Amino acid sequence: MNTLKLLTFCLILTLLMACGEQKCPYKPEAVFAKDLPHVVDYNFERDGSQSMESILFDTQTMLELYQNICEDTYQEYKFTVKGNFAAFPDSLWLKEASRQLVFLSSLSEKQRPLKDWGDIIELRRSDMKLGENREVEQGIYVKVDKVVSPDQGVLLVTFSNKE
Repeated sequence: MNTLKLLTFCLILTLLMACGEQKCPYKPEAVFAKDLPHVVDYNFERDGSQSMESILFDTQTMLELYQNICEDTYQEYKFTVKGNFAAFPDSLWLKEASRQLVFLSSLSEKQRPLKDWGDIIELRRSDMKLGENREVEQGIYVKVDKVVSPDQGVLLVTFSNKE
């Protein structure tokens, strides 16, 4: 991963964690925008140190991005796709997490760093288990999980500063 990007991310996480019990002076910013390629519908809502972005892509994949800063800093990417994915092995979900992040990184220059996170998941995929946090850099954890039903599959990719 680009060392400068990693250092920048670590610095931001450190600043955000320093908020502690005080009223958080930071507000999450939108990661995406409605005018990006492949975006059919877009919404961004912010409430204090939390936000939720929802994006419907022309592939019929729904992405909901939840962010929280200052307390338990995290970003959770929730990809929802219609269909029955119950028979898919765990390794496929980990591969799909990497693939989705690489797709998101192609939308614009602002999302380009997501490729690095997709690459890290792909690199560590053999060591990862669904539903378990994995420290990928000092103080930065990633968790990939799934929720399946007969009608849809949900892929959850969470980056956080907590184990």
